This record gives sequence, C-alpha cells and structure tokens, in this order.
Amino acid sequence: MEARSDIRIHVVIVSHDPGLWFDEMLESVAAQDHRWVDVTVVDTGSEADPTARIHRILPGATVRRLDSNPGFGPAANLVLEAEPASGFIAVCHDDVVLAPNALRLLVEESIRSNAGIVGPKYLDWDDPSAIRQVGLLVDKTGAPVPTVEAGELDQQQHDAVQDMFAVPGGCVLMREDLFRAVGGFDPEMSFCYEHVDICWRARTVGARVMVAPSAVVRHRQRLHERLPPGLVGRLYRRHRVRTLLSVYGFWHSLRVVPQAMISSAVGFLAAVLTGHMSQGQMIAASWGYNLVRPGSIRQRRREVSRARHVGDAHIRLSHARGYAHLASSMTDPGGAAGRVGFSRELSTRGALLSRLSRSRAPVMVWLAALVLVLLGSRGLITGGIPAAGGLARLGSSSDLLSGWWSDFRPVGLGQTGYAPTGLGVLTLLSWLFFGETGLLRTVLIVGMVPLGGLGMWRLMRPFGTLGIQIVALAAYTASPVPYNALANGVWDALLLYAAVPWLMRAALAGARLTPFDPSDAIPGRSAPQPSVAGNDRTRPLGSRRSAQRPLVGREVLAAGLLFALVVAMVSEALMVAALVLAGLLVGSALAGTAEGMVRMVLVAAVGAAIAAVLNLPWLLDGLPSLFGDRLGGGRGSSWAELLRFDTGPFGDDRLGWALPIAALLPLAVAHDSRLAWAVRGWTLYLGTAAVALAAEQDWSPVPLPRPEVILVPGAVGLAIAAAMGVAAFQVDVRRYRFGWRQIVPLTALVALVAAMLPMLAVVFDGHWNATDDDYADVVPFSEHTAGDGGGQEDRVLWIGHPDLLPLGSWKLEDGLSFAVSGSAAFPTVAQRWVGELDDRTRQVGEAILGAPSAGTKRLGAELSRWGIDTILVAERLAPAPYGDLSQPAPEWLFDMLDGQLDLAPGSLTAGIATYHNTVLEAPAAELSVAGPPDDSASGLTRLLLAVQLALWVAALIGLARLSTDEERQRRAPRERAR
Repeated sequence: MEARSDIRIHVVIVSHDPGLWFDEMLESVAAQDHRWVDVTVVDTGSEADPTARIHRILPGATVRRLDSNPGFGPAANLVLEAEPASGFIAVCHDDVVLAPNALRLLVEESIRSNAGIVGPKYLDWDDPSAIRQVGLLVDKTGAPVPTVEAGELDQQQHDAVQDMFAVPGGCVLMREDLFRAVGGFDPEMSFCYEHVDICWRARTVGARVMVAPSAVVRHRQRLHERLPPGLVGRLYRRHRVRTLLSVYGFWHSLRVVPQAMISSAVGFLAAVLTGHMSQGQMIAASWGYNLVRPGSIRQRRREVSRARHVGDAHIRLSHARGYAHLASSMTDPGGAAGRVGFSRELSTRGALLSRLSRSRAPVMVWLAALVLVLLGSRGLITGGIPAAGGLARLGSSSDLLSGWWSDFRPVGLGQTGYAPTGLGVLTLLSWLFFGETGLLRTVLIVGMVPLGGLGMWRLMRPFGTLGIQIVALAAYTASPVPYNALANGVWDALLLYAAVPWLMRAALAGARLTPFDPSDAIPGRSAPQPSVAGNDRTRPLGSRRSAQRPLVGREVLAAGLLFALVVAMVSEALMVAALVLAGLLVGSALAGTAEGMVRMVLVAAVGAAIAAVLNLPWLLDGLPSLFGDRLGGGRGSSWAELLRFDTGPFGDDRLGWALPIAALLPLAVAHDSRLAWAVRGWTLYLGTAAVALAAEQDWSPVPLPRPEVILVPGAVGLAIAAAMGVAAFQVDVRRYRFGWRQIVPLTALVALVAAMLPMLAVVFDGHWNATDDDYADVVPFSEHTAGDGGGQEDRVLWIGHPDLLPLGSWKLEDGLSFAVSGSAAFPTVAQRWVGELDDRTRQVGEAILGAPSAGTKRLGAELSRWGIDTILVAERLAPAPYGDLSQPAPEWLFDMLDGQLDLAPGSLTAGIATYHNTVLEAPAAELSVAGPPDDSASGLTRLLLAVQLALWVAALIGLARLSTDEERQRRAPRERAR
C-alpha cells in the first residue's frame, strides 16, 4: 500500500550544537521521496545560530530557537503548540541520516497495520553493514531488551515487520492525534528513556507500536559525548523508575514495584561489593529522586489514568519475560542499555560481570579464599601434620634420591625392583624447596585445597563469566571431600582433588569440546569466546574461524604430561580418569549430544599412553597391586552418605544436602549447552557415588580405591552443575514470566551458602578436624633416635584395616591387612608404594593366618626367622581421642596373639595394641635378618631410569616448542594487521 500523496508528515528535529554531520542529516530530510514534508528544527541553546545553515539546505524549514536546553522531550513537545492536523509527526535527533524512502515507508506501514508508532531499522553510522537496533522489548520493570546482538551484520535477518513494545529514539514516526492524546513526551524527562515512556503510554490508550525494517536510518548514538560524564547513567535510571511508578495501575504497582526494588537492591549490593560505588549510587539515587517527589508521580499517574483504555494485564502480555534489567546488568558484556543507545557508560561498564572481570573482584575472591584456607590450616602449618594414614613423612632429600636410584625397596621384608616414579618427582620437588622436605610435605597436603580451587577456577574460565567461576569455586571448596580426606589421612584423595580439575581442563581443550575449543580463541587473546553463558547461536555469516587452528597437539601433550605426573604420585589416578571419561561420555549421551565424544576417547587414550610410557618401568611392578588390598568391603557407607560426601566428620548432617540442592537449578530451568553441561556434571556426581557404593558394600569384583578417592570427580561434577545454574540464570530464567522458576535461583543461592557453613564453622579450629597425633611415639619407634646406628635393626609387623595403617600393605582377609617395616624410624612415603607381594613376605602373612588353625603357641619364635620384634595391631587412625576413623580388629586375632607364650603385651596406647617378641634377642636378630642388598642401582636399572628421565625431558621440551609455535600463530594476525 502506498501512502496517499496528501498525507502530511511534520518532521521535528531537535538540535544542540550539532557537528559536521548535521548537514548530511538535513540533506537526507530534503531528499525524502514523500511529497508533503514540513520541517521544524528546535534548537536548544546552541552557541552558534544554525538558522542560516538550516535554510541553506531546507529553505522552507521553521527554526525555533530556545535560550537554554530543556532536553530532547520537552523541546519536541513544542510541536503541541501548533494547530492540530490529521497527519504524522516524525521526531528526529540531529545525528541520524534517513534513507530517501524512510518516511514514506514508515507512513505506509502505519496505515497498513493501523499502528500509532512506527520505528525504522537503525544501522551503524560508520559501518552501515552493522545493525544497531531494530525495535525494543521491555520487561515488566521497564528494562529494555535489544533484539539484535552487538556487532551483528545486516543480512536482512530482521527485515520482517513486527510488533514491538517500544522503538528506539533517533527517528520515530507517530500519529499526531496519538501524540496529542498522550500529552507528548514526559516534560520531566530531559534525555534518555523518553521514547520507551511514550511507547508504553501509547499502549495504555490502545495504540500499536511496530517496527518497519524496510525503512532504514543511520544513527551516531554519541549522547555520552555531548553530556557531562555520568549524567546519562543517572538520567536513564531515574527516568526508568519514574515510568515504572507512573504507568502501572494500582494493583499491578503493588505486584511489580516491589520486584523492581528487589532487582535494584541486588544490583546495588553487587556494585558496592565490587567497588563500583558510583554505579551503586546511581541505582540508589534513581529511587530516591522519584520517591521524594510523590506529587509529580501522583500527577503523572492521574494523567495516564485519564487517558487509559487498555488494562495492565493486556499490556503485560507484550512484556519480555523475566528480569531483563538484572540479568543484562549481570551477564551482558555489551550491555542492553548500550545497544539501545543510552550510552557507552551503560554498556560495557554497565554490565556487572563484565565490570567484575576487569575489576579487583577476582583478586578479592582469591584473597578471601586464601585467608580462609590459611586460617583453617594454621594449626597444621605451625604445629606440624601428624603422619597418620596416608599422610606419610617424606624423609630427607637424600633418602628420596637414594630410594629412587636404588634397586632395593624398603617394603615388606625387602624387595628388589624398580623404584616408584613418585620418588623421583618428590626428589626434584625437594631440591626446589632447598631440601626442606618438611615444608614440602606441608605444601603437598595443605596446599592441595587452594590448588584444586584454582584448577576449578581455570576449568570454568572458558564458560565466559566471572559468576560461573565464583560459584564453581565456592561449590568445589565447600565440598566435604578434601576435608574428610585430610581428617582420614587420605593423601591420595587430596592430590587428586587438586589434580582432577586441571586434568579435565587439559583433556577437554584437547578434545575441543565446547566451550574449550581453542579455535574459538580471539586472535591475540588466550581465552576462548564464551559460548555457554551466552545465547547459543551459530557464528554470523561473514565471520570465520581463524585461518590456522591452534595446535591441539599441545593440549593433548599437556594432558598426557599432567596425567603422567599424577599417576606417578597416585596410581589410583588411572581409575579416576576412567570414571571421569565414562561420566563425560554417558552425560553427553544423556544430554543428547555426541559432540567431541570420539575426540575425548582419543585424547584419553593418548594421555594414558603418555602417562604409561613416562611411568615405566615402575608401572609394571606396581600395576598388579594398583589399589593395594582394599578389595571392596569398606566401612559400609550408605547411598545417602556417599551422596553427601559423608566419609568423615564433614557432611553428616542436613546441611550435607545443601550442595546437591544448589546444583538442581540448571536441571530445572537450563536449556541447550547449559543443560548439557549440567547433565554431565550430575552424571559424574551420581556415577562416582554409585561406584563408591559398590566399593563400600563389597559389590565390586575388581579392586576399587577408597571412597574419598572415587568421589573426587563427583565433587567436580557437582561444582560444574552448580555453576551452570549461574548460566541458566543469565540466559534461561529471563525467558519465563514470573513464577516458580524465578524462585529457584534464590533457593539455589541459599543452598550454596548453607553448604559452605560447615566448612566456615571449622575455620577457627585451625586444623580442619585433622588428627593431632600419630603412632610415631609408640614403641619401638620411641626408643630410637636419629643418632642410633650400628647393628641390624629389628622389624615391626603391622596388622589392621588398610585405611588405618601408615604404610602400604597386603591383604590377609577382608578388612584386614599386614605390612612390615623397620623399627629404627617411623615409615616414610617410600613405603606407601608397594608392589606385588613377594614370596618371603607372603610367608609372614601365612604364619599369622595359619596360627589359629595350627594351634601355634610360639608365634614369636616363627616370626623371629624374619627379625620381627614387635607386632602392632591398629584399630584407630591415631591414638585416642584423636583420629575418628576406626575399624576394630577381629576377635580371633587378639585371641591368637594373647595366647602366644613368646609374645608379651607392650605399652598401653589407646587405638593400637603392642606385642613384643620375647624370643628374638639382639644377636639372634642380627643373624636372622638378612641385610638389604647393595644400595646402588644395577646397570639395567640405571639405563631404564636414564631413559625415563630422558623421556620426561623430551616431553617437556616438546610441550615448550608446541607452546611457542602456538603463540607464534596467535601473533601472526596482529603482525599482518600492523
């Protein structure tokens, strides 16, 4: 439909000290192909009189000069003083350029659709191929929601005519009778938000607001450059609150205004906590400014009420769902306000999480985390960490080196074999600590919690927003897993708690799983572009991936090297890595996505191969007894206890359920990749709990590690799921109207805070409920000093549950194991790695098991064959009242030992029973105990160790070269651009 030639369009241009662009703007108005166009230019106190400039291009234009600048809206209202006419008014800024057919197309669409207000499509002033705005959606609190993405190219994807709640300012066509009916622009709104306000009021009188993208204009949008700093932000917030308080009826005001206040309060607190006091002041002042002017608000409400023909319930159907103001201020890196033209101040700097990422917030978060860890660990740091369970002492740096370079292994009665690779790693670390192995041990125990938190922080970094990283860090550090591991003396679990997030980060980057695909990196930046916290969309046409894909081989080699290092320290890492891989694959299948599954398997296979090669030849010796003697039949933890990570003093109350509740949010509201990652996280959580249950209930036919070890991937998965709740809040919750989905994020936040309370409660304890004592002072260790020497040392036979013994052991029966150590020094870390049970040591176990059936009364004489002078039966992790972990020894064992004629009960230490061999005398011991073999390595062992060392060096050099090549590729585009 073509506009009738007799329809008049009154173009009202408001100008103030216009620049060189003003001539182009006037020329575009003069070039309009509509016949009847009247032009009025309202100049608001410009220093130079623009009349001659205007008349040179538009001779028939009317120029109204004002002495001061009342603002855009009040100046445009001067048209109300003219005689009413049956036509249209086009209100324009002085920095827009109209296409020659723009006004005609706007009028045609108004007539065709019976629309009261019609807006065009806005293109960028400097780059007409980029879209600025195409209409606006507005949520119930008055926050505009742009309909295009920042930097989106114009490919006619938004050219459909459609209803919008509002249209941006710049060039707005309105029916003149509608403009008069609503009283024009709000005279109290000088700049900012006046176009949203008038569109909202137009809807209250039954008018239709539409966008006609076929009409095109270019807009500079430089208001922030023409007003004092900070004024745009204050005006925008002030006018939005004024509209909110004036356009709603009574009942809807009671419902919506409190919600808007809560939303503003959240934004205020976030601004204050991140140190952006000016932003918080703007938010508070916007409400204060309006609430102290009740008379103006009441008058405005009466004016809107007199003109109203449509109720709020009908208008609410046109609102954008959710809380666009809160969500965009926290998540939108471009800023909704910035893209709708309010200012740059409300764009990049207005987005909370974008401000956070460039502010001191990450430093503050990590400072708070480190303070909590140091406070909670101060007793362990200053008072020392007892050698309970797996928290073994390291010995001296020379002991570590000789243990790695020697054929002799001090386990059992003494074995000849390849030394654990972990001893070589600890040797190198001890050198880095200048031989201070006590300090190194403290770092390797206490430092695992912050190292794991840092790994989780890095793991979640590609997801795009700081909020996701903070929640993941909070959920991971609030998990009871590391604190129960410390209390129960499970060093392996602590090491894995620190390592698993780093392993997953390297493996997922190697598998190029979204958002870990290195090819998504912006040239010149190392961080991938966010793809989970933002909208899931394909790249716009015209954009392309980097011409050269970053070297994925570097990520794969890094994953393999890290995996090799972890396996060297914790052989159970092989089982944990398999659980992580299975959880990710099953989770991806349940989420309905096959992305990266094949690559994940390949990366895992290559990483496992690298780890195996770098840990040869020790892995061949250690693989047969990979998990010691813990063949199921643990402490019998229930399914509920394992879901709460309740394997020790933490997680044993109702607050233990808080963390899983916090992770439920994304399952309730998330979509797309956010839901996929939440499902992967929950699969890891539930899957590892199921495997731990199989181990605890003795259902597994294969050896399984301790539950603290198995549950580490579950803690990672639960933290990922909880973090996806932030992404769901940012993107998905805003899609829904107010209802139960808006309550879920608050519930999740409360649950996350509740989950952290048990950890915070023991911070002032100073040692995380870890034991304060060990068995180092038990005879015979208390009778030896560092200076003792000469002669052959006796041996100590340890019997008890494997979780209670301070050294590696072999199985006697379910829940009972044995080990042999020297009596001159308490067992060290070298005795935590045990290989396959040798024939000589097996005879000791057979002697213990066979004594009851054989009716032996002189077990001491038999044990004296192997120089065993003392038998220790452990029933607690540490002497009572320390060490809550306990496992009573079977009655038959005590009955048998008490019935021996040559075994005398020793000193009374609660938690451990001592028996001394009365048959073994010192001269006899020297004859019966075979001395250790030559402490130097054989030629073959030396060769294999040299090859192993060379492989480690070659792998590290290869990783460094690949990293250098990748950095060179990243620099290339910038160098070519220069």
